[in-house]
Amino acid sequence: MNTLSPLASGVLSEAVSSALKSANAALPSSQKSGSAFAQVLAKTLESASTAAERSNQIGLDLQMGKANASVEELAIAMNTSSLQFTAVLQTRNKLLQAYTDLMNMPV
Repeated sequence: MNTLSPLASGVLSEAVSSALKSANAALPSSQKSGSAFAQVLAKTLESASTAAERSNQIGLDLQMGKANASVEELAIAMNTSSLQFTAVLQTRNKLLQAYTDLMNMPV
């Protein structure tokens, strides 16, 4: 099982933050409160980023010999992070495929 390095975790967090900011800025002010899909997507990205950071922190705590970290907790955190990242990746792939399908439709 691979955990994200601190650099990769930071890059993921930064990418999520910039994606959220640009998505929020692109919405008209009338749609910012009512865009359920964008909110769900933002929460999912934030959750995946948080899980990756938590997994990384537990791994560091375990390496440092801290009493609050265990191998079992690390394994669960890493699997959770991996599953959430896979879900985000699959969602992105489906969205890109839907966009490609729409753009290739004859008018």
